[in-house]
Amino acid sequence: MKNSSLLAFIRRTYWTCQQYKATQMPPERLHQVQQQRLRQFLQTARATSAYYREKFRHIDDGCTDLTAYPVTTKAEMMEHLDQVVTDPAVTRSGIEEFIADIRNVSQLFLGKYAIAHTSGSQGQPALIVQNQQVLDLLYAFQMTRGNPEYRGAWRLLRGARNLWNPTRLAVLISQQGFFPSAWLWKHLPPYMHRFMRFLFLPANDPDLVAKLNAYSPAVLSATPTTLDLLSLKNSHLHLPHLRQVVTWSETLTPKARSRISAAFRSPVMDNYACGECIFMTNGCPTSPGAHVNADWVILEVVDEQNRPVPPGQIGHKVLMTNLANTVQPFIRYEIGDRLVMATEPCTCGSRLPRIETIGGRAADFFWVTTSSGYRPLTAYPFQHAFDYLRDVREWQAEQVERNRIIVRLEPIPGTETDLNAARTRLDERLATTGLQRDLQITFEVVPRLMTDAYTAKIRRMISRVGMPEDLDPALKNIATNAEPS
Repeated sequence: MKNSSLLAFIRRTYWTCQQYKATQMPPERLHQVQQQRLRQFLQTARATSAYYREKFRHIDDGCTDLTAYPVTTKAEMMEHLDQVVTDPAVTRSGIEEFIADIRNVSQLFLGKYAIAHTSGSQGQPALIVQNQQVLDLLYAFQMTRGNPEYRGAWRLLRGARNLWNPTRLAVLISQQGFFPSAWLWKHLPPYMHRFMRFLFLPANDPDLVAKLNAYSPAVLSATPTTLDLLSLKNSHLHLPHLRQVVTWSETLTPKARSRISAAFRSPVMDNYACGECIFMTNGCPTSPGAHVNADWVILEVVDEQNRPVPPGQIGHKVLMTNLANTVQPFIRYEIGDRLVMATEPCTCGSRLPRIETIGGRAADFFWVTTSSGYRPLTAYPFQHAFDYLRDVREWQAEQVERNRIIVRLEPIPGTETDLNAARTRLDERLATTGLQRDLQITFEVVPRLMTDAYTAKIRRMISRVGMPEDLDPALKNIATNAEPS
């Protein structure tokens, strides 16, 4: 390694290690750091984003009282994307052309931006541009705040050992795509390749257990449902180097957490994040929920009228401000999840605020009949099929018989949904599950899908037949703990 490269590597490594400091900051010092970054971030957004310059024109420059700023919704963000972004080379049409080619999934847009594509449940699909600082924080937090072994005076030496023995992380996925949960790890910064190695495996791989045993990961990352189902095969798993399990995307219920922890004999870290802020939290090794990386993101838990909800009480939604993404600023961005912030200090020792319970990420699935017995069909094939259809605003799947499903699509206003394209996409995704030949699926286009009265979200998966009465007891435990939120 040349001297200049070595120096850059040392600087980046030191910067990564420094990210741990916030976990030990007194609340007043953490607030000071947060406010300093917020002030600079708001100034940058107003100076470089035409959308925010106009949106905030009535607010004094230098104001850091977020309650004085209006809320931004996903629909607004997408309608004005070309004006929101701060790099004139970034355009919505350019992003859409980029993600239309799945071969670009491992490439950076314009050579410097990672692109994520989400659907969510409060409007049309979102296109998200991630700058390098966002990616750097994601990896730095995973190495430090998201690592239960990263503690004490010897943490630098523990980190240094990864130079000759990189951490092996296995990520269980359902299908490649521009999805933030797993595939952003494809854009690992060059300096991090000295610390981490990755293995991406389809969750339905018939040789999944054998491949995991051969790879012997230190970290295993997947959705709670995937891990819960995999835990049923724990007698065949041999993972002697496994140090932690990381969950994402779905609600991790207490019983599921207990089963997964017992099966893998490792701490379970339940990360809560969204595509708009992928580094939002890191799971806690000792307590439910996740710690908010509050030095780089501000979460406001609010009621229906955007008024603050105190810790210990459930909010109606969240307003998120991402202090790291300067190319596509998210300021008081509305997220429909219902959170409860903890009121007591955490037993793990971190002084970062902790989300105690997380609503809005339920693992809905259908039980369908196959020649080998009952199998779960999760929301992922549907989500991954319809997220890439530019004319689909929302979708809903209803299981009306054990193997008969009605899919309803709500078009984006002003567009006409191409049902042939929708069916082709879904067939492609179902082929990865091996269930496409067992299912009878019909499509309907509806003007509007109704939202759930409690969550204000569209219920994506609705079963009219429920769980089979003769379902295996181990599978029944998983099904009864994947509670709709």
